Amino acid sequence: MDDIKQLKENNESMEAQTENKSSEKTAFEIDDSILSNKEELEKVMEAVIYVEGSVPIGRLRTLFKCENSDIRGYIESINNKYRNANSAIEILEVGDSIIMTIIPSTFGTLSAIYDKKRKKKISKAMLQTLSIIAYKQPLTKAEIDDIRQSDSGYHLRALMEDGFITWKGRKDYLDKRQTYGTTDKFLMHFGINSLDDLPKLRELKDLEFNKNE
Repeated sequence: MDDIKQLKENNESMEAQTENKSSEKTAFEIDDSILSNKEELEKVMEAVIYVEGSVPIGRLRTLFKCENSDIRGYIESINNKYRNANSAIEILEVGDSIIMTIIPSTFGTLSAIYDKKRKKKISKAMLQTLSIIAYKQPLTKAEIDDIRQSDSGYHLRALMEDGFITWKGRKDYLDKRQTYGTTDKFLMHFGINSLDDLPKLRELKDLEFNKNE
């Protein structure tokens, strides 16, 4: 439970930092004529998500001068249009971000078309490394190695290539070592919406993930 509590505190801190950066990034203000017109607002919001791919919800909140609940309402309206058009695209809230992605029913066909990935069970060593990062992030390689009592270089490279982990910045001002943390792809792949759902990861051994050949 201490790990979960610490993770929540880390997540809240990261969200606050993300919102601060989002506020700094959003110098441009959308015209009130667009903000007051739901249809036009949704068009612009859809375009922003399309261009950026993954947008911190704090940035959307600042850009469109609305609350999280409003953003979710706009996203649901856009998704309804996609569904009515039988589109392969959908917009999801994953962690603290809004992402544009493809619907799950197209995954198999796309994998066959591009023939780049195959389904594979995660190894115990890879699972262990991923779980350590998920629960205790951000961590340096040395810290991960210390917990596992084994070198994690290969597993970290593989998890980075698969997009399940990423660099989260330096340890601190004096310690220049890079730290690792999980990504939105990690959350989406394992079917969890935020780091608060991490207790579900006890069942990770029963799940599969895509491994680059």
